[in-house]
Amino acid sequence: MSAVAFEPVMGASGDMILGALFDLGADPEVVEAQLRAAGLNGFSLRFFQTSPAISRIQYGRCEVSIESEHGHGHNHEAHRGLDHIVAFIRNGHFPIRAAQRAEVIFQRLAVAEAAVHGIPVQEVHFHEVGATDAIVDVVGTCLALEQLGADHVFCAPLKVGIGTIHCAHGILPNPAPATVRLLEGFQVIKLSIEAELTTPTGAAILTSLSQGDWDGLNSRWIKVGSGHGTKVLPEGPNIIRAYLLETAPLQGMAEILETDLDDETPEVLALLAENLLKTGALDVSLCPIQMKKGRPGVRLTIVAQSGDAARLANLIFTGSSTIGIRTWPVRRFLLPRTAAMVSTPYGEVAVKRIERPDGIEFTPEYEACRKLADKTGAELRQIMHAARRFEKSTAGN
Repeated sequence: MSAVAFEPVMGASGDMILGALFDLGADPEVVEAQLRAAGLNGFSLRFFQTSPAISRIQYGRCEVSIESEHGHGHNHEAHRGLDHIVAFIRNGHFPIRAAQRAEVIFQRLAVAEAAVHGIPVQEVHFHEVGATDAIVDVVGTCLALEQLGADHVFCAPLKVGIGTIHCAHGILPNPAPATVRLLEGFQVIKLSIEAELTTPTGAAILTSLSQGDWDGLNSRWIKVGSGHGTKVLPEGPNIIRAYLLETAPLQGMAEILETDLDDETPEVLALLAENLLKTGALDVSLCPIQMKKGRPGVRLTIVAQSGDAARLANLIFTGSSTIGIRTWPVRRFLLPRTAAMVSTPYGEVAVKRIERPDGIEFTPEYEACRKLADKTGAELRQIMHAARRFEKSTAGN
C-alpha cells in the first residue's frame, strides 16, 4: 500500500505541504489545470526548484508561490464562507477521495474559526484561511496526494513557536487560536522560536488527514521531497519533508470518529447508522449523553478502517446536523475469525469461528438464525442457543 508521511522539520503551512508533494512527484501543472477547470480563477500557482547556491534553501529544494491577480490572495472576493467552499469542492469534478478529504479539512477549519470567534459555523467568513491561496493549498494538496496514490497519510509531531503573531485580526498569541483548536488531541513540540511555525491551514491539513505518527511503521522509502517556507529562521531549516512510502497492510489500525448531537430525531440517527455500516464503517454506536444547559443528546461513535475517516465524515456531515467531528487513530487487537457452518437440530446455520487463547468459540450469525427460524417455525433463541458452542484448547496437554 502507498502512503505519504510528513516530517515537519520546523513547521508546516499549506504552501510548504504542497511544495513537498510536488517535489515528491505530483505534477503542479495538472493540479493547477484541475483547479481552473473547476472554476477557481484569480490565482497564479508558481512552483520552482530553488538553486542550491541560495544559502537559505540549502536544506530544502522547493517553494510554491500562490499569488492573486488582485494581490496576494487577500482581496474581498477571496473571502468565502464555508457553504461557498463546499459547493466549489462538490461541483468541481475532482477525484472522489480528493474531494472528500478537502471537504473534511475545510469543515474542521470552519469549526475551529467559529469556536474562536464565538459565532455559528454558517457565519464564518474566512480571511487568510478561506482566501484563494488556502483553497489552492487544501484542494491542491488533496489532488497531489491522489496523483501519488496515497492511501494513507502519516505525520510526525507538529512544531509551534512562542510570542505573538500579526494577522488580519491584529496581534494574537502564537500559535494562533484557530491553530490551537486544530491541534487539540495531537502531539505537539513547542520550540523557543518567535515565529508562526504551523499555520491554521497547515494544521488543518495534517490533523485532518494524518492517521498518526509514522514512527515504527513497517515501510520502504520510495522517494523524499521537501517544501520550503518563505521565512528565514536562524534556528534551522524552515522546511517540511514528505516521504513516499510502500507499507505493509496496516494490521489492527483503525480510526475513531465521534460527534455529539442534540437536535436529531431517532429516525434520522437510525438511518445514518445504517448507511454508515452499509458504506464500510466497522462499527457504529449511539450513546445517550447530557450536553450543555442540561439538554439530552446522543454521542455518535464510529470505528473505521484506516483511511476511511474522511469518506465517512463526509457522509456524517451530509446525513446529520453536526458541524464538527472528532477523529483520532487507534490500534485494535483482533482475534482470528472465519466463517463456518454448524449443524443444529433445526438445520445448518452460519456462525463465526473465533480463535480464543483457550479454545475455539462458535457464535451464531443473527440473520442466518432468523431465516432458519422463519423456515422451521422454531424459536429464534433456541436456534441461537443450539448453534453456540465452545471447544476448549488441548494444546500443551
